[in-house]
Amino acid sequence: MLTSVFMMCALGAAEFTFTVVDDEAIGYATFQSHNQKVVRNGRGIFLTHLRTRNEPYTAQQWRLLHSGDNGQSFRVVHEATHATNPPVIETDSKDNLYLIRCDFTTGEGFLYRFSPDDDYANHEVTVIPRGASGKYAMMIDEARNRIYYFVHNNTFHTLDLDGNLISTDDLIAHGENAVLQYPQLAMDEDGRLHAAWTTQKHHVYMYWDIHHMVRDTLESPWRNLDRTELTPPVVNDNSGPALQISLDDEYEFHTWLKSFTVKGDKVHFAYRAAMEPIREHYMRYDMTTGERDVHMQPRVGGEEYDTNSLDGFFVTPDASAETPLFLVSSKDGHVVALRSDDNGATWHDHARSEETFNVYSIGGARRTTGDGYVIGTFTDQDGSNMSTDRSSRVIFFRLPIAP
Repeated sequence: MLTSVFMMCALGAAEFTFTVVDDEAIGYATFQSHNQKVVRNGRGIFLTHLRTRNEPYTAQQWRLLHSGDNGQSFRVVHEATHATNPPVIETDSKDNLYLIRCDFTTGEGFLYRFSPDDDYANHEVTVIPRGASGKYAMMIDEARNRIYYFVHNNTFHTLDLDGNLISTDDLIAHGENAVLQYPQLAMDEDGRLHAAWTTQKHHVYMYWDIHHMVRDTLESPWRNLDRTELTPPVVNDNSGPALQISLDDEYEFHTWLKSFTVKGDKVHFAYRAAMEPIREHYMRYDMTTGERDVHMQPRVGGEEYDTNSLDGFFVTPDASAETPLFLVSSKDGHVVALRSDDNGATWHDHARSEETFNVYSIGGARRTTGDGYVIGTFTDQDGSNMSTDRSSRVIFFRLPIAP
């Protein structure tokens, strides 16, 4: 078992539980909140992270960890060294694990399949040609026997749960102003697949704008919420046809999509615009009208707690409108959880950690656990995420959804 430090600290009705799963990690260990690196199934909790990297990003040691005691301790299931960022992870109703990582040197992605039948001791690998880039997202569609993999080199890959590669498509095209960065995926209760992304301005370190589109079935075209059909490759920025989520007066400031999700007939977005003063945004779009019907800014919060961070994630028990929706992020080093019981119409305080951290890339499972917990990870960063120093900590946390 890995050595763990167990802590409980919170202000408010619900308590966070924190576990240090690695205290010798790089500052980039849990990069980033645009994809899922924590899941729970009938066998326990699983997470991925980076431990080390070399200067040219061609040798990163990564780990797949497992906890059978609700996150109090973790064991190493698999570890390896590749030119990759932390793998994304999914699980299914049979407790199988699906993990995708990339290789910057070969240009390929790799789907790993682990089975509970041998306690995840072995795995099978599928090569995904053209599947390598620094940012990527995955979504499992168990009802259709599909895995979707969206990569910031503009490609979209479809596989089945047996590991067969079905298709590779050029989904996105460069725009007049920006290139694709930080793809995200979500699925609603009717099986519609949603894609969203942040862009980066050409030749400049400036996150430019944020967009969204949706596909109803495997055979359906991509479209906007107003039902305008989109033809891939879809131009990714404001020069193209995809629905723009960020505001027009924010182009010259970093805009970063922390997370999005779909619940009932509403699509939820949380993003930050690095203006002065900073704008934190929560937006909700109605899938029937295609219009934005809720917008909180420049403060996103409840009665006392609010967020002020680049990263964060939505989590909910399921995609129906009847269950609560949570937004987990941070402010001033405190981990913060907000709760909505009316599908985003109003938000309230749920929890805030008493202890502070240098929180970087906080993310987690998109669904709460069967026993009623939010689970996630972040890097308690010491120094820069550009450093190869192993002085940062990877921290796992649990938070009950009931007060």
